[in-house]
Amino acid sequence: MLRGTAAVGMAAAAAVLMPTSAHAGTMVEIQKSLKGLYYYRGVIDGYGGPMTTGAVKEFQSDRSLVVDGYAGPVTQGELDEVVKAVQSAVGVVTDGDYGPVTQSAVERFQSSHGLTVDGYAGAKTMAALGVSRTKGSNPDPDPDPGGSGELVVINQMDTGPMSDENCGPTSAVITLYALGRPPSGSHKEAVMNMREACRIPAGTWGSDVSHLIQGLGAYDTDARKVDYASALAAAADGKPVILNVNHGVLLGGAPSYGHYVVARGTNSAGEFYVSDPGRASLGIKGYSRSRLEAAARYNRGIIVG
Repeated sequence: MLRGTAAVGMAAAAAVLMPTSAHAGTMVEIQKSLKGLYYYRGVIDGYGGPMTTGAVKEFQSDRSLVVDGYAGPVTQGELDEVVKAVQSAVGVVTDGDYGPVTQSAVERFQSSHGLTVDGYAGAKTMAALGVSRTKGSNPDPDPDPGGSGELVVINQMDTGPMSDENCGPTSAVITLYALGRPPSGSHKEAVMNMREACRIPAGTWGSDVSHLIQGLGAYDTDARKVDYASALAAAADGKPVILNVNHGVLLGGAPSYGHYVVARGTNSAGEFYVSDPGRASLGIKGYSRSRLEAAARYNRGIIVG
């Protein structure tokens, strides 16, 4: 049981997002709509956490609403209107429910118009549909759908005595953030806890993909080893993936050594968003498919979630 300030803090955070009206939509419905419109990239879990708050704020900004992260009646009404506009444009019942029928219709539209087929009405798809994403303006013809894919930057070199070996555990923690399930504690604490969960043997340099899969499993997160090409395909579809790369090749220089990075989503130029725990100063950086393919090491990666 939570007591004291911790319980009060969590209650306050929940109050920011949870609807109060008896007729208001549930958080699951809000997340479905936000995800369908490519604002929210986390799991549909009904939890109004930081990823959901950020998505609500981004939507509110685009629709010229008060940007407070609270999905109240006004924001929900606007969200419903946008979803219905998308539904009308793709020729399905305009009920405001961004469910499988709407997603399938959007996929068919995307396929027939040469767009990425994912079923999400992001900025590019809305522009092609003639639906304005930003209220009072024309659709943006060339945005970066999905932004950075909700990746965060964590510097492995600030994670304790084994920091120079922590690219694997740090990448695992980054993927938890990408799934909207940030672990408790500071970044350093989260990485050290993940390292312990990975059960990396003492005296072992670095980590194997099996260690990372085991560590993520300890956080009730599904992770599986795949070949490198499959990992890139999953990243292009918006899933967070851990890539095993040759760091020197990725950076375009020396030295040459194995390393883990996290990729998720692409920008309008087709570059993959990458969070590199060993080069936190780079921030979230875009790499071309050819650069990432050239940097493949041991032809392996991990799909998470």
